[in-house]
Amino acid sequence: MKKILFALMIVVSGAISAQSLEKAPGDSIPWELRKQSFIYNTAKIFNDPVVARTALYSLLSENPNNVALYDSLAILYFQYNQHASAALVAQQALQINPDDQFAMEIAATSLDKLGAKDRSLNFYEKLYLATGQINTLYKVAFLQFELDRYAESNTSLDIIIGDPQAEEFSIRFPTQDGAGQNVSLKVASHRVKAMILEDKGDIEGAKKKYLEVLEMQPGFQIVQQQLREMTKPKTEGE
Repeated sequence: MKKILFALMIVVSGAISAQSLEKAPGDSIPWELRKQSFIYNTAKIFNDPVVARTALYSLLSENPNNVALYDSLAILYFQYNQHASAALVAQQALQINPDDQFAMEIAATSLDKLGAKDRSLNFYEKLYLATGQINTLYKVAFLQFELDRYAESNTSLDIIIGDPQAEEFSIRFPTQDGAGQNVSLKVASHRVKAMILEDKGDIEGAKKKYLEVLEMQPGFQIVQQQLREMTKPKTEGE
């Protein structure tokens, strides 16, 4: 997720048309906005999310249609794992501005973490259509797989594999030593294709595909583990 920092003083001076409770002498920015912006920025510096959120709510009460404020609030909720609130705020931002790509990403990621995969997929699809980024399409493909929409997932994966950028983008997978392992988007997409075959019950086809992935990425630990799980003898009752 891209980290976006909002300079609220710039936002309020350029984009917000709010009625002032009081204006500072010689300043066009309402005093209440200046005060709450100061509180927000200071609370962020001192890592006090509760005060920062309170300041944002105060700013929103004066500027209920300012998308940047909703985006700032959504990322605050997201950063502290309050994914339900993050998703709700992001969706409110999208009601005001349906083209808000940042809100699309927050909504998609938050809903995915909440287990609402079908709704998450909807936002990831919108984000992909808006940006054309294949790393977003990979999220689409993986969610399609998890939702058993295998044909759609394979189509998405084929688009990724056929894109030259797929070898430039990488995903970090966990490893046994905790160091992690970077794998290209192309190889990761072939892995999902193997998982689709396994999920559909084509065990031999899945094994072949997993081995193909290991030829592309020797030492790919997760794939090695998946292959071991497929080939180990089943005990009685399994």
